[in-house]
Amino acid sequence: MSAHQLSGRAVLQTVREDLAAYRAVIAPARLRVTMMRFEPSEEDPAPWRHRMEASRISAEQKVRAFNHLGFAVDHVVLPGTVSAAEFADRIDACNTDKETRAVIVQFPPPARLVPLVQRLDPAKDIDGLLGGRSLQRACATADGISRIVEPFAEGATVAVVGARGFVGSGVMRLLADRGINLLPLDQGDDLRRAADADIVVSTAGSAHLLTAEHIRPHHRVVVDSGFSPRSDGTVAGDIHPQAAPLPQNITPVPGGVGPIEMAVLMERIVRQVADPALQPWTFPKTPYLTRRASAARMRSTGNRAPGRKRSPDPASGPGPTHSRTQSDSKRRGGPTR
Repeated sequence: MSAHQLSGRAVLQTVREDLAAYRAVIAPARLRVTMMRFEPSEEDPAPWRHRMEASRISAEQKVRAFNHLGFAVDHVVLPGTVSAAEFADRIDACNTDKETRAVIVQFPPPARLVPLVQRLDPAKDIDGLLGGRSLQRACATADGISRIVEPFAEGATVAVVGARGFVGSGVMRLLADRGINLLPLDQGDDLRRAADADIVVSTAGSAHLLTAEHIRPHHRVVVDSGFSPRSDGTVAGDIHPQAAPLPQNITPVPGGVGPIEMAVLMERIVRQVADPALQPWTFPKTPYLTRRASAARMRSTGNRAPGRKRSPDPASGPGPTHSRTQSDSKRRGGPTR
């Protein structure tokens, strides 16, 4: 058995085609989107350079998405040493420019600049960067993940790994809005509890964090939003390659959640500038087996799921947590995944 891969690229292509007609409205109006990201220096440690590489990839994909709709895009690349005054001035200029309809700051900026992101006009924050001040319920990545999960979620428990992070908390919020039962997991928790859920979402941003101890054949879908560039030029998701074939359905890395994020952003900006009545796109329904049906299939085929160590008895004291993660992937370098 091998997991069915859910193509985010196919969804993005459909959304691009559906929204292409709005170009005739947007392009003549000469509307703009500003993208800001940060360049690492040669002196920065490798993990930071890798996160900035993920930020670059994501920014360039967003530029293409907005260009497709007819927006002019200002792709602003700032050195990590940029002064707080200059960064603040750039945000203020975007706020006052009537032709600039959206501003995205690629996360993570240098830590000293993070508070200045709150200067952004909420009306131009299409990616939900402002938290409680944003007009968006959650960031575009979390929105996209929730749409992937929804067709699989009837009667399900969803484990969210990285639940306290920026993306993970957004996923929790959106799925709770839909009345879905949630199992939040984060640093310090026993991540093996994910094996007991029906669906697993990982927003940890920690390469190969989840293994066959966490991912099981009864899982209806596993959503991997990890995107960790590596020194050899490859990209790793949160799911270990040996565990990726185990669930019924999984989002690939790259090509899964990243394109879905782009599709959400395109929808949001079209709704903002051209069609307030635009209805949200939905993720295609995909067949899945309930836990009972999955177990019956395993018995009938004579297959056994890979072994899983038994969770420690709570009365025996704390056991290993298997939680290398910091929450989350919208630390936010990322992706496109």
